[in-house]
Amino acid sequence: MMARVMAFAFVAGVLLAIPESTHAQCAMCVTALEQNGGEMAAGFNRGILFLLGVPYSVFAVIGGSWYWRRRQRLLQASRS
Repeated sequence: MMARVMAFAFVAGVLLAIPESTHAQCAMCVTALEQNGGEMAAGFNRGILFLLGVPYSVFAVIGGSWYWRRRQRLLQASRS
């Protein structure tokens, strides 16, 4: 337990020690968002939401399929 706490503290310390400039977007993204403002930023936000939603949708379909098939097998086993 103590090893986990120490590892977490070490990782948190390293992440906090990284300068803020490394957290910025690439120069092209910053320039594009500053020039076109709201319209371009809205497009970036939609793109991020799309890229975030697709993996969750895939895993939800796989998980739902697995659950449905397992439930069907359990129902068939209980009938026989």
